[in-house]
Amino acid sequence: MDIKTYNPTSPNLELNKLLREKYGNNKNFDYFLADFNKSFDFCLDNENIRFFPITGTENGRLCAHIALIIDKRLPTGEAFFGFLEIPKDVSIFNSLWESLIKEARSQGISVLKGPVNGSIWHQYRCIKESDNSDFFKTELLCESYYYDLLISKNPNAEIEYYSASREKYDIVLQMISQDAYTKLEAVGFSIKVATQVGLEDLTKIAEISKTVFKNSWSYTELNGREFLLLYSHEKLSAHLNTIYLLYRGEEIIGFCSTFKEDDTTLILKTICILPPYQGMGLGNALAYKIHLDAKRDGFKKIIYALIREGNNIKKFPQEEAVIFRRYAAFEFKI
Repeated sequence: MDIKTYNPTSPNLELNKLLREKYGNNKNFDYFLADFNKSFDFCLDNENIRFFPITGTENGRLCAHIALIIDKRLPTGEAFFGFLEIPKDVSIFNSLWESLIKEARSQGISVLKGPVNGSIWHQYRCIKESDNSDFFKTELLCESYYYDLLISKNPNAEIEYYSASREKYDIVLQMISQDAYTKLEAVGFSIKVATQVGLEDLTKIAEISKTVFKNSWSYTELNGREFLLLYSHEKLSAHLNTIYLLYRGEEIIGFCSTFKEDDTTLILKTICILPPYQGMGLGNALAYKIHLDAKRDGFKKIIYALIREGNNIKKFPQEEAVIFRRYAAFEFKI
C-alpha cells in the first residue's frame, strides 16, 4: 500500500470513480456526489482552510482516502478529518490513520474531529446502526464498518444522531392541536409558505442559522459567500419542496424546510427559531402546519432527518415513529 499526501484538483476524478464503484447503485448517488464535490471544493477554494488529502493506492489504483482539514475558525489545535473512503481492511485503515495523525501533529493539531467533509454545514458523521433501508437525499453515503474502525482508535468523545420516520400523522396533529397554529396571528406571528427562496430571504435565513447553530458541535461560521454557495438557488430549486417562514410582523424569525424524497416521502429538516422566540410554542405551530400539509398533499411518510440525540423532536410521541438509522461523529485527542 502506497500512502501519501497529494495536491488535489477539482473535480477529483479518481476519487469520484472510487465513490461511483462503491455507491453508484444507490438511487440518490448523483445527489450525494454533487454534495461531496461541493464539500471538496469548499476545502480547495477557501482562504480559511488548509487542506491535506491523503491517498492509499495499490498497483496505481486508488483504494483508500482521508483528509486533514485545518480551518482557522476552529479553536487553536483543533482540525477536522473527512473524505474518508476505505476498504474493509484493518491494516489499510491503520496505515491511513497513522499518516493522518502524523500530518496533523506536524501541523500543530492536538484534537481531530470527524468524519466531517469540510464543515458541519456539509456532509459529516458515519453510520452507527441501520435497518439497511435506502439512503435518502442529504444523507452521507458510507460503509457501516467505518464506525467500528473509528471506534477501534479509542475516541475521547462520541456525538450521536439519528433519523426517524413516521407514516401516520394524526397522533402528532392531536398532540399539538390546531390551537398552537391558529393562535399565531392573534399574538403577532404568521407562517408563510414558499416553494422558492429569493436572495433577501436566503440572506435572512443565513443570519438565523448562524445565531441558532453557533453553539453546535464543531460549528464554524460561514461567510455570506460560503452560505450562498452552499444553498445555491439551483440546489434549492432542484430539491426544495417547501420552506416555511415564521414571521413576527414583517420580520422573519424562524424557518423550516422540507425536501421531496419521492412522490410519497417528505424529508423534514431542522425547525430553526431565533432564541428570543423559543419556548413560545412556535416550533409546535410549524410542526403542526408541516404535518397538516404533508397529509393534505398525499405524502405517506415523513423522515425526520439527522437529528442530534437530545433534540426536542424526541418529545414527539414515540408511537408509530421508527428510528431507522443512527450516526456518530468523534473527537480524538492525539
